[in-house]
Amino acid sequence: MKRFFKLIPFTILMFIFPLIVNANDISSIDMDIYLDEDGTAHVTETWSADLDQGTEGYKPYYNIGNAEITNFKVSENGREYTYDDSWDTDASFDEKAYKNGINYLSNGFELCWGISEYGSHTYVLTYDIEGFVATLTDADMIYWTLIPYELSSKPDDVHIKIYSDEYFSSNLEVWGYGNYGGTAYVYDGYIEMNSEGALNSDEYMTILVKFTKGTFNTSNSINQNFDYYFNMAEEGATTYKKDFSEILLEMISTFFVIITWGGIVFLIINSVSKANNTVGKKVFSFGKEGRILPKEVPNIRDIPFEKDIYRAFWVAEVYKLNKNKTDFLGAILLKWLLEGKIQIKKVEEGLIVKKEASAICLNSDTFTSDNYFEVELHQMMQKASRDDVLESKEFEKWCKKNYDIIFDWFDKVIDSETYILIHEGKVFETTKNNLFKTKVLTVDFLMKEEGIKLKGLKNFLEEFSRIDDKTAIEVNMWEYYLIYAQILGIADKVAKQFEKLYPELLEDAYDTMGCSFTDFLIINSIASSSMRVATTSKQRAESYSSGGGGFSSGGGGGGSFGSGGGGGGFR
Repeated sequence: MKRFFKLIPFTILMFIFPLIVNANDISSIDMDIYLDEDGTAHVTETWSADLDQGTEGYKPYYNIGNAEITNFKVSENGREYTYDDSWDTDASFDEKAYKNGINYLSNGFELCWGISEYGSHTYVLTYDIEGFVATLTDADMIYWTLIPYELSSKPDDVHIKIYSDEYFSSNLEVWGYGNYGGTAYVYDGYIEMNSEGALNSDEYMTILVKFTKGTFNTSNSINQNFDYYFNMAEEGATTYKKDFSEILLEMISTFFVIITWGGIVFLIINSVSKANNTVGKKVFSFGKEGRILPKEVPNIRDIPFEKDIYRAFWVAEVYKLNKNKTDFLGAILLKWLLEGKIQIKKVEEGLIVKKEASAICLNSDTFTSDNYFEVELHQMMQKASRDDVLESKEFEKWCKKNYDIIFDWFDKVIDSETYILIHEGKVFETTKNNLFKTKVLTVDFLMKEEGIKLKGLKNFLEEFSRIDDKTAIEVNMWEYYLIYAQILGIADKVAKQFEKLYPELLEDAYDTMGCSFTDFLIINSIASSSMRVATTSKQRAESYSSGGGGFSSGGGGGGSFGSGGGGGGFR
């Protein structure tokens, strides 16, 4: 919520001074910091940026005390830059191309690298900070400004992860400074900082961590206690306070919790809870027939709903025939693959050691769809890929940061199908005559037959390997069987049965379909891994406040190592 209000002044300025823009844009900075037992930080820093001016990138570290930075390397797309031990910031564009070095200053130094060429870049910086952890008279401490004060272009997103061989306790004390409303906390044994959106022009990211003395065998010893640095950090800090909208949302949530529990008690007393179900963002009523399907239903080989996967998704959700609604993502991608809207291609992954991996070619120039939700999903993937070739890790990374957007997409799909059913006269919107005049969507009892059909197909897909008739799978049906198996959450099981029973059919699939069985498996893998990451990120965001830390303060953090000067970015 805070990011909306932060953007308002900038948006107004765009209309007043439309020509004042930053030519270079940093879309994200990720820092992966591994701490060894000596308190040395082994840093891998990834910058994603679009550049059209300047000659070099640089990351400053000032006033680092007893610490020392070594082993500085830069690479891009697997190409390691050449280290120049006499870096000249005034050198020409061509002289800096594919080189990196350190610009030494009186109060610190700058890690520098040549831009090499304009356009989109993903730079990977690696370096070590010896003495990153300092030992005080009463504690071990991390106190560093990791994202500097005056970057030439503030990143749209920052993620910082700090970890070691030791599992960090959730009680570890962590503070964040300079990024109002960002987060700094312990989760699953490691420390994490997130900017929670774009940094404002005056924001930076400083972290303070208090460890038990002797946690690290660091040689960086300082004759001060922890309170000395804590008080220094707190000076000028503005503690994050939730804005009115967040407070209101919490009040509403609390109110609904009370109402929900009251409703549960009421339903128990009146013994009517079996008839109701919440799907997506809607409350459904199923009348006397209920939504519980018979335990025994006949196997069905035919694809129901005339291959309408949206109707199948709705029925699966309402009648609880699927495992996770997020499995529908894989069904959409399989549909696109079958329609020739996307293709699977091989790419090389790895910075030093190259390995072959699979990616989705999105074909944005030719992608068309009559369905708004498919267009919206395609746009999400396009943003994640940046170049129309979507690698698995790219979509995982996007889902990790935008889990709320992708989860909301599934609910919107269900809601849209509900309104279609209302129009068809299969779902009826009624108002319950109670204190709140609750609106309830009543599902026609005949829809239960649709649920039975889908359950029959599910039974068939789970059991066809045991059926004596081995002609059960038709040549031109296996791809839709996989799509429906994806919706129902049994795609992995069905795919293994296909490979075992119909190897000849699947070997010929590319010639007849234009896509291979392996392509379908790759799609399933990419979809599943991305949704796992999104789910984990959502759970993490909801639980972090119970661990060490919380929201970052605005300002503060003065006197940290790595700070004391401005600059950083591209110039």
